[in-house]
Amino acid sequence: MSSHAITVVEQLADAREKLDRACELLLAPSPEALDRCAPLLEAAIHRLAACRSIIAAPPRTDPGAPEEGRRLRMAVRKTRRLLESAAAYHHNWLRRAGTMSAGYDNRGEPAAIPHGRRLILRG
Repeated sequence: MSSHAITVVEQLADAREKLDRACELLLAPSPEALDRCAPLLEAAIHRLAACRSIIAAPPRTDPGAPEEGRRLRMAVRKTRRLLESAAAYHHNWLRRAGTMSAGYDNRGEPAAIPHGRRLILRG
């Protein structure tokens, strides 16, 4: 087995493990958990970008790569579903908050909530 094949499989596995950890955080989201989730997702993206040229190379035999690729695809799907659910929850929460605080607009939709500008500093 060449070290190149091991590198690709290890990179795919590392990306998948980062997605799995992000999914664990997304199952019980809190501001702290979400703060820890974003760097994991970014790291998984960077890991995949780093091995994209190797994956796109002419076909060759990388033992374990097809199976790890399937695992990674399942992790991406799970992560996508969790992120879509979080976005839908947030969207619905904003709609309810708009209805409770500002009523409805002339189209019968929940009114938009005016948001002030925010500045977040960490030090």
